[in-house]
Amino acid sequence: MTHLDSTSPAGTSPTGTDPARTRLPGGSSLLSGLPGRQGFGDASLIRVGTGSIDLGGGNPDRSLLPVDLYREAVHELMDSPGYGARLGYVPAAGTPSFRALLAEREGVSPERIIVTSGGINGLALAVLGTLDPGDTIVVDDPIFPLFLRVLDLVPGVRVVPVGVQADGLDVDELESHLAAGVRPQAVFTVPTFHNPGGAVLSAQKAQRLTELAERWGFTVFADDPYRELAFPGAEVPAAAWVRDSEHVIGVNTFSKTLGPALRLGYTVVPSALAEQYVKLRNRLDGQASGVLQDIVERIVGRPEYAQANAAAGAVYAQKARALHGALHRELPGELDIIEPQGGFFLWARFRDQEADFAALFDAAQDEGLVYQRGEWFGVTPTGGAGGASGAASAAGAASAAGAAGDAVGAANAAGPAGATGQGLGGDPSRTRGAVRLTFAELDVPTLEEGAARLGRAWRRIHG
Repeated sequence: MTHLDSTSPAGTSPTGTDPARTRLPGGSSLLSGLPGRQGFGDASLIRVGTGSIDLGGGNPDRSLLPVDLYREAVHELMDSPGYGARLGYVPAAGTPSFRALLAEREGVSPERIIVTSGGINGLALAVLGTLDPGDTIVVDDPIFPLFLRVLDLVPGVRVVPVGVQADGLDVDELESHLAAGVRPQAVFTVPTFHNPGGAVLSAQKAQRLTELAERWGFTVFADDPYRELAFPGAEVPAAAWVRDSEHVIGVNTFSKTLGPALRLGYTVVPSALAEQYVKLRNRLDGQASGVLQDIVERIVGRPEYAQANAAAGAVYAQKARALHGALHRELPGELDIIEPQGGFFLWARFRDQEADFAALFDAAQDEGLVYQRGEWFGVTPTGGAGGASGAASAAGAASAAGAAGDAVGAANAAGPAGATGQGLGGDPSRTRGAVRLTFAELDVPTLEEGAARLGRAWRRIHG
C-alpha cells in the first residue's frame, strides 16, 4: 500500500490548484487544475473488507434521526391544499417563511439568511463571496480538510494556519500574525465541537475574534454543523457573535441533525452584502429545493425537533464515553485523548511520536479497522506554488519549528501575500500521531471492538 507522505513532488500542491498545470482540452484552468483527493477521503488509501469497522466517517446514527417528524411533515405538506402549486421555482435566497423561521432562531433579520444545499454549498458561497486570487485566509490547524478543497475554487489563495486550543482558535497566535504583517481577507474556524479536535470556542475568544475582524477588516467563516448536538451538561456559548457582527458569516447545515442526504443548510451573511449574496446564490444553482424547505420548516418549527436533538446528544455522549474508556483499556498510557463534549468525533494522539504511523494505519486495516490519520488534518507545507493549501517550504519549516513570528517573516520576505499563491505550513506536531475516530454512527460493542483492533495494531508495530 502507498503511504501518504507529508511532501509532494516539486511544483505540485497536495490539495490546491496548480496554475502551471496544463489546461485540459475543452476544460477551464479551474477544471483542469482540481486535484484528486489525497489523505482524507482518499479511497486508494483505505481497505474496507468484510467485517471491517469504519471509525473514519461523519455520518449521524440514523436510528437517532427524527424520522417520525419527517413522516408527519411530508404527509402534512402533501395533504395541504394547493400542494401542486408548491412545485414551482422558489426565490434564490429561500422561501420567505423558512427564512423567517431560521432568522428567528438565529436572532437576525430574514434578509441575512441564505438557504443553501448543505454546508459545503454554504462554505462555497462564503469563499466565492469573500476571496479573490492572491488573498490570504487564516485557518484552523488542525483543519476540516474539505474546506481546503472548497478553497480550490479560488486558485492562488494563500493559507496561514493557526492552532486550536481547548477553548477554540488560538486568538493570541492570530494576533501575532496580524502584528507581524499578515493581512487576511478571511479567517475560517469550526467554533463548536471542532472537527477534528472537539474544542468549543469560548465566548471571550469569540468576542476577541470579532473585535480583531472589525479592526483589521477580515471576515470570519464560522462553520457550525454540530452546535445542536451537545452532550448533557455541556456548555455551548450563544452564537451572538455571528448575530451581532457584520464581519462574521455563519455556515450551518441540517446534515448532522436530519441526515446528510437532505442536502439543506443556510448561511447568515452580513446585511450590507445580503443582496449580492442572493445574486451569487442565484448564479450557482438557482435555489435549494422548495419542497425540502417546506418539509424542514415543518420539522424545525416543532418543539419535538429540539427534543430529538437533545436525546441524540445523550446517546452520542454514551457512545463517546464508551470509546474513550475502551481506548484507555486497550492502550493504557499510550494516548492523550481529548474527551468530547458534543459532536461526532474523538481526537487522540499517541505519546510516542517516533512511531511509524503510516505502518500503524496499515496494521489497523489488517486488523479490520479504518480511521482518519491525524496528519490528514494538517495544513501541510509543500514546495509547490499556487494551491489553496500550498505553502512556502521555508515558511513551513519555520512554522514547524514553532516560531510563528519567524514563519510570518519568511513568508512575507517572499513577496506580497498571495503573490506566488503560497502560504505557511502548519505545525506538524499538532497532528502527528493523532487519530480522529467517530463514535456517532456505530453501537457501543462495535466501538469497543474498534478500540481493541487499534490496540492490536499498535502492539504489532510497536512491540
